[in-house]
Amino acid sequence: MPRSWALFLVAACIVAYANGLTGAFTYDDKAIVRDNPRIHAASRVGDIFTTQYFGGPAGTGTAYRPILLLSFALQWWIHGGEPLAFHAVNVLLHAAATILFARLLLRLGLPPPLGFGAALLFAVHPIHVEAVTGVVGRGETQSAALGFGFLLAALRFVDATGSRRRWAWLLLALLLYALASLTKESAVVAPALLFLCLAFREPGGKPFAARGLAAFRRGLLVYAGCAAELAGIFVLRARVLGGPLKAPGTGIFALENPLAPLAWFERARNAAVLSFRYLGRMALPLRLSADESAWSIPLLGPGDVLGVACLGLLGGLVALSMWRFRPRSAAGFAAFGFLWLCLTALPTSNLAFPTGTIFAERLAYWPSAGFCLIAASWIVGIAPSAAEVSRARRAVLGAVALLLSARTVLRNPVWASDEALFSNMVRVSPASAKAHYDFAYMTAEKGDRRTALAEYTRATEIYPGYWDAWAGRGRMERELGDFAASESAYAEAQRLAPFNENGYFGLGMAREGLGDLAGAERAYREGLRTRPQSLPLAYRLALLQSAQSRPGAVHAWHRALAIEPGSLPARLGYAEWLLRDGRREEARAQVAEILRRSPRYSPALNLKTKI
Repeated sequence: MPRSWALFLVAACIVAYANGLTGAFTYDDKAIVRDNPRIHAASRVGDIFTTQYFGGPAGTGTAYRPILLLSFALQWWIHGGEPLAFHAVNVLLHAAATILFARLLLRLGLPPPLGFGAALLFAVHPIHVEAVTGVVGRGETQSAALGFGFLLAALRFVDATGSRRRWAWLLLALLLYALASLTKESAVVAPALLFLCLAFREPGGKPFAARGLAAFRRGLLVYAGCAAELAGIFVLRARVLGGPLKAPGTGIFALENPLAPLAWFERARNAAVLSFRYLGRMALPLRLSADESAWSIPLLGPGDVLGVACLGLLGGLVALSMWRFRPRSAAGFAAFGFLWLCLTALPTSNLAFPTGTIFAERLAYWPSAGFCLIAASWIVGIAPSAAEVSRARRAVLGAVALLLSARTVLRNPVWASDEALFSNMVRVSPASAKAHYDFAYMTAEKGDRRTALAEYTRATEIYPGYWDAWAGRGRMERELGDFAASESAYAEAQRLAPFNENGYFGLGMAREGLGDLAGAERAYREGLRTRPQSLPLAYRLALLQSAQSRPGAVHAWHRALAIEPGSLPARLGYAEWLLRDGRREEARAQVAEILRRSPRYSPALNLKTKI
């Protein structure tokens, strides 16, 4: 590939995503990067490898992505929490993936104009905005770049028969595969992509079965090494998550993926329809959304034949692609692209097994490379050199690239802030309960309680089982003074999710507002039986008993401090109660302990003055 072509592709990536560089941390960026203590200090690097992706106790969660977290940590140690630097690295990773994609196509023997055209469409496609402009979308760009690198290194190993450097290529390939798989789980399909590449390169007019057998033999050492690494990754996941895929008893919230509880055939029918939704969004990316959870995408009914038709069509297209799987023809290149798309989409498609998401544009990042190859084979053709590509084909490629770039530039600002993102989600996906919930959460933080209440209410109307939205609704009603409605909403949240401390906490607070102190105490105690280590419940119970001068107040305060000795509000509340109870010296000792932990804690300084 000429250097000028490579520079042009990098420039295309930068120009398309430049106006997304100044965005803030949005959505999951805050939990994974901005507010994640595991990545903020080098002394905690071990926690990255011993905890699940979102943190939490051992034996929980479904995702284990230490290399992704490590990449965020390395940046934080260098420049701190500056969002611009994180966005810039995301764009550079996208540019690297684009260049490696072009290199891979050329190594497979595709005509250079076709390889360049496919990479150009990949560089500017707007379906990548969530993966590139969203900071935590790096899981897609980084794993894809590492995955492309694995394929190139593995092909060098296969081709370097007799070379002294051959085994170095194998070691490099295996290292890149491990890093990619520990960046994002979907990268585990990389050996299958190597099989596809090797089969595609087989010379002559052999049928797919013969090509596949030859590809299996040639790449056997790579496949064996990847299988051994994958087994090791499953062992790591089992130690951290409690199981090779996920912790036992860890379910998938049907709000996020309504397909999860369905039987296989019902799920597969819906997943087949969704696969064509992905294709449609790649072909005509006008409607783009950061959320497609329940019920933005309606599920098929039991008698709906569309799912069966799409399942059959998908299988037919796979069979047709295997039949037309030949190099040196536009149909063969398109067939390779379609099989690439299917293989890379398989881990997140819900066809083989349910995943945590029904549909997400970020998941189309690596599969879209196959679509871009299909589109480029139609637009550019199979001319062996740039000089032989007609002006009309060049004009069409340029026009399509410009249109895609323009859509990308228009989409980037949606990810500039939570306000921009959540407002767009509600507008584009008005039937999504999660979109309304996120918008409500954001407006509640801004102090607009009435708008937040309306959005929480809409979320519960769309998805009545959304316990967190019921809790948010109860909170807004309580803060607006409607304690009866708040009690009802929190009671529903607690009924739907008896494990959730927020429901018990809110229920108790609503009952306090109604003057039902006995009912409030009952809610806090029931919550503590379910969640004995809940500091908010223990703290609230202690405050309640203190206000009533109950004999058990001292025990309640000791319980709260035993749960979290370092909690300054709990220790301050205990000191205030001691002072009211006439135990001045004990109160003074508690204040001294607070100031030892935090010398500038103003509530403790004020209390010290009173004492």
